[in-house]
Amino acid sequence: MRMRFLIVDDVVSLREELVTLLEDSGHTVSSVDSISGAMDALEREEFDVLFTSLQSGPNHGMKLLTDARSRWPRMLVVMLAEHGTVEDAVGALRAGAFDYIRRPVQVAQVRRVLNLAAEQLSLKSAGMPERDPIEYARALAAEGGYEVLLIAPPPVPKELPGVTHVDLEPENPVHIREAVEDFALSRARVAVVLAAAEQLLARHREEEVASLLDGVRTLLEGKGPLAVSYDPTKITATGALAVRASITGVDARTTLDAIASPIRRLVLRRLKEGEATFTQTLEAAHLDDTSLISFHLRKLVDSGLVEHAPEKKYRLSTRGGEAIAILDSIDGLSPGTASGNRAFAWKPPREPPH
Repeated sequence: MRMRFLIVDDVVSLREELVTLLEDSGHTVSSVDSISGAMDALEREEFDVLFTSLQSGPNHGMKLLTDARSRWPRMLVVMLAEHGTVEDAVGALRAGAFDYIRRPVQVAQVRRVLNLAAEQLSLKSAGMPERDPIEYARALAAEGGYEVLLIAPPPVPKELPGVTHVDLEPENPVHIREAVEDFALSRARVAVVLAAAEQLLARHREEEVASLLDGVRTLLEGKGPLAVSYDPTKITATGALAVRASITGVDARTTLDAIASPIRRLVLRRLKEGEATFTQTLEAAHLDDTSLISFHLRKLVDSGLVEHAPEKKYRLSTRGGEAIAILDSIDGLSPGTASGNRAFAWKPPREPPH
């Protein structure tokens, strides 16, 4: 997977070292020497991953992290930790950084982060067919025999036999649930197509959107499927996870944060096989950094997904087993699911300039 990187570091040699490693791996890389330069670059271009150094001071690195997470939430932020700044880097993880790597940078460290970043970014569309939600709504009515409610932003064609259109009001999710409830109440065979879920996720917390979709899916049980589309270029990986988890019918609201990290997903899958020591979880996550695995284990324990077992081992809790079920359900989500519920990607074509 080819990715777009931005590197922020005020030391030329350190910056060029990372640029070379990333370009040799086939990625597109830009680099700047200051926070202001980073902001200018982010305004001009779109990046998948931002590497930022803490060398200029943790407050500066944290400020860039905070601004980036707020304004470009789809981008992953990786901190570069010098000797003596690992504690600051762990603090950055708590503030939303995707990962950190220690300096001097090792090729194995960079490859580990690249693999994790590629997995995380692929959550947005991996296994998802690309479909036009309007055409899908038309097909559900014409071929499936459903009365279809299409909730989508305009424009929508006026002539859609068997399809009732309601404008998506992303700032008012309650209206979505009410529209579905009113439509489904007096009908026996109903399908709902919700387009542009990324607009909901831009305005509401992922757990809230997951709760909304779960409620809509529940309203349709026994009546017909729910289909949700999103633009994978305008959604975070965890936003896609929220959509797909809610479609599976598994309650994901309390576990989304815990399973949002690919490192924590690796640990959970290892613990599915049985109890593990600290060292075994370190190996399962392909890490050699005890501070990093300690952070992720603490997140899993605090979330209630993992428990301390006797003899200093870790094991899945009941909720941890439910989290694995969520991950398995998402991995297996396909057009052939028995419920007929769908999550799919759709990037609307750009309108030609006037």
